Amino acid sequence: MEQLINIRQHTIGFYKKFEVIINYILKFIVGMFIFSRINTLGMYREEFAMLFDSAAEVAYLALVSLLFTISPPAVALFLVAAAVTIQISAAAEVAVFVFLLMVLLIVFYARLSPRRSMLMLAIIFGFHFHMPYVVVLFAGLFFGISSIIPIVLGTAVWYFLPFFTNMATNMAGGVDIFADVDLFELPIVFMEVFAQIFGQLTTDFNWIVIGFVFAMMILAVHLISLISINYSKDIAIAVGMVIGMVCMTMVVMVTDVDMSIPAVFISTFFSAVIVWIAKFFDNVTDYRRVERVTFDDEDNIYYVKIVPKVTAEMAEPREKIKRSSRKAGAAAAGYASPTVDDDNRYSSHMYNPDLFDEDDD
Repeated sequence: MEQLINIRQHTIGFYKKFEVIINYILKFIVGMFIFSRINTLGMYREEFAMLFDSAAEVAYLALVSLLFTISPPAVALFLVAAAVTIQISAAAEVAVFVFLLMVLLIVFYARLSPRRSMLMLAIIFGFHFHMPYVVVLFAGLFFGISSIIPIVLGTAVWYFLPFFTNMATNMAGGVDIFADVDLFELPIVFMEVFAQIFGQLTTDFNWIVIGFVFAMMILAVHLISLISINYSKDIAIAVGMVIGMVCMTMVVMVTDVDMSIPAVFISTFFSAVIVWIAKFFDNVTDYRRVERVTFDDEDNIYYVKIVPKVTAEMAEPREKIKRSSRKAGAAAAGYASPTVDDDNRYSSHMYNPDLFDEDDD
């Protein structure tokens, strides 16, 4: 265990030393992956063909990835929306509709909650790598209940991507709304597109079911992690994993989602392991040295749970140092020293209420 703590300390120290550079490099790599995957759609108009020649495409990817790296989350999502629109611009009506839909998401959500909005991209990544439960468990543990909105929105986007892609493929090379359609006919064209999308929305409920399962996982992980018990976060991850396994197994059995039960179990288990590793690097606590402190004043009684953090300096137990200082302070002030259980785990400190009174002099 001490070796793991040392590795953690060195890793965190290295990251903090080069935090800015590492963040920019990671964000640039993510941007390159996102835009390279978007470029595989390949349904752009002839006017954009020069951007995607063999040489020009590398420069295009580097440029948009660099802009993605230095931009705030809302602007980064806008770049993604613009890239998708360009790639499906051969089906102009679909491209315009998708662009407007993504802009609405950015304006009414991503702009107001920029950090959480990146979870939409994260859950799409998770689906792409068949590991969406990593993002769900991570969101429940570190972002809380408010992360349900971007997770569900990202799930909906993922499940509608094939539909939009097929729709754009079918309409590509057809009527060009910028050249062949009169301005007054545009509302009719867009109403037809909306009718097809609404029809798909009302017939495919898989994204709603899976979004509901993800919401339950986030809710369970978040609420359990807040309970004042030992190893609450570890228990929260385990419970979230079990909920995911059970609920997704039921989803696979009663719906037509493209998943297998063994894949669900394997993916959920490894997702829980990855999130536990993230929790390990975020915080390590020593529940063997938990203390419960009780003190009061004239108006209230205070119950405090003290959980020491584990660091590389583990030679001398912290509770001995604190306990001796408290005894010395109590003796100097004329109060009884704190009582300690035989197992040195729990303490109960009853302070004199006069400590909280103002000086009458």
